[in-house]
Amino acid sequence: MKRAACLLLKFATGGLTTSAFSLSSGVGAWNAVVFEIVMTFGLVYTVYATAVDAKKGNIGIIAPIAIGFIVGANILAGGAFDGASMNPAVSFGPAVVSWSWSNHWVYWLGPFAGAGIAAAVYEVLFSTAETAYEQLPVTDY
Repeated sequence: MKRAACLLLKFATGGLTTSAFSLSSGVGAWNAVVFEIVMTFGLVYTVYATAVDAKKGNIGIIAPIAIGFIVGANILAGGAFDGASMNPAVSFGPAVVSWSWSNHWVYWLGPFAGAGIAAAVYEVLFSTAETAYEQLPVTDY
């Protein structure tokens, strides 16, 4: 979808260059990787804690609000430094359309590492084998 939006923007502006995710001046690539790791960790951890974990009970109402707040906070905080991608697909579309690949690896390494760390931390510290999955009622067999 992001790629289609960038193509449409390029067409609507008569072929002007569409912007892709890029690092702000003074921000190093490894600083941006760490920032992407932290932002993605926060997002994935919030999804696990509010929407995925079955042992939390019925807190489905708070999940979209909490996830929206963390995405909004990440965009406000990370937008000034590296665009706050948090998802390689979000960075890939604009990069393809604008053919801008400088420091693009940041937007792949950071989110994959952050998501992996968040999943591992949540599974190791908060999930247990008996509460990880909801048991089906006997009448459903």
